[in-house]
Amino acid sequence: MKNRYVVSRLCVVVFVAALFLTLAGNLHACTLWGAAGSDASGGTIISKNRDWKPDHMQVLKMHRNEKGYAYFGLCTVYAEESTKGVVAGVNEKALTVFTAAAGSLPSKMWKSRPVTRRITSTLLQSYAICDDVLANKDAIFSSMRPAFIMISDRKKILMVEVGLDGKYTLKTIENGSVAHTNHFMEETLAEFNIKIGESSLARLDRIKHLLNISPRPCMTDSFALMSKDRHDGPDNSLWRTGKVARTLASWIVETPARGAPKLRVVIANPGQKEETHVFVLDERFWRETK
Repeated sequence: MKNRYVVSRLCVVVFVAALFLTLAGNLHACTLWGAAGSDASGGTIISKNRDWKPDHMQVLKMHRNEKGYAYFGLCTVYAEESTKGVVAGVNEKALTVFTAAAGSLPSKMWKSRPVTRRITSTLLQSYAICDDVLANKDAIFSSMRPAFIMISDRKKILMVEVGLDGKYTLKTIENGSVAHTNHFMEETLAEFNIKIGESSLARLDRIKHLLNISPRPCMTDSFALMSKDRHDGPDNSLWRTGKVARTLASWIVETPARGAPKLRVVIANPGQKEETHVFVLDERFWRETK
């Protein structure tokens, strides 16, 4: 009888551990998508749904430095931290940057590696256009921890996948659409798909479908509707409402070939009423916003 009890307890522990690992792999999940060229009225539009554990707050903040470009970003604020990490941003030259976690690669395989730079803030502060990033791609991406990065300017979108040991791929989109979730899509980095999460596959399939059926050119309003899509339930939809991880923000930047970009941000902080902000990123915005 005692042996049966021990075995039963062991099974419960194994099940809970497996469940935790599954949920943990889905915590750091985001959906990225965009369109460029004729699909975006001659410019670009990119979007991020930010999924994370609802244990912190998010704020919008202007960053000005003595050196480098000013940028406006969505920052995370944890009670125990005095600093704020930038999870999405756009700079005064209309370069937009955000990332998604490489959830298909267990964090224990790379978390011990030192962080050489905060990639979002570094790119926003240092680069004006995608071509500048392309000219320095090896120096930027070969020393990064695994992640997925989407970057845009007025003319193109860069989709970067970073694996281990300096391996990365970079795709340039000048006309058409692109989407990414939390697993590696490039064949040369497939070795880093140790375990692809159900949510990552479902969200990728759904956002690709919505992009395919969306009228052209893509605009902020159509991307905002995609962002709120709940087709696949609380844990696998584009807008997630699960108990462990949920969508905490939407970040959409529409950048025309000429003229001021437009930023639309939805902030869904835990325990607070959802906020929607729309900004025209013109000279006045960059001059007066604090």
